Amino acid sequence: MNRSNKKGRVSLTKKWTIGFFIMQTIFIIIDDTFLEPNLNLMGNFAQKVVNTQLFTEYITLYENPYFKIISFLAVLHIVFTLIKDIVVRIIPNRN
Repeated sequence: MNRSNKKGRVSLTKKWTIGFFIMQTIFIIIDDTFLEPNLNLMGNFAQKVVNTQLFTEYITLYENPYFKIISFLAVLHIVFTLIKDIVVRIIPNRN
């Protein structure tokens, strides 16, 4: 039973990484075309977040701010998932 749990965690990390690369491919195809989302629908808070120095100077993968935010959150999620998997492997269950 312990083996299947470890295997499930590894496949979850791989699944998120594969999903991230698929998402990035779609973003690259859609960026600067008529298919990208409308920026006028973005709220005040999201507009302030997108206009910060982090998204204007350091994260310049895409022109569309939606894609920048989603990519940033996806990378954070993958990093936190990897950290959780590493901690679970290092610290054994104390049952």
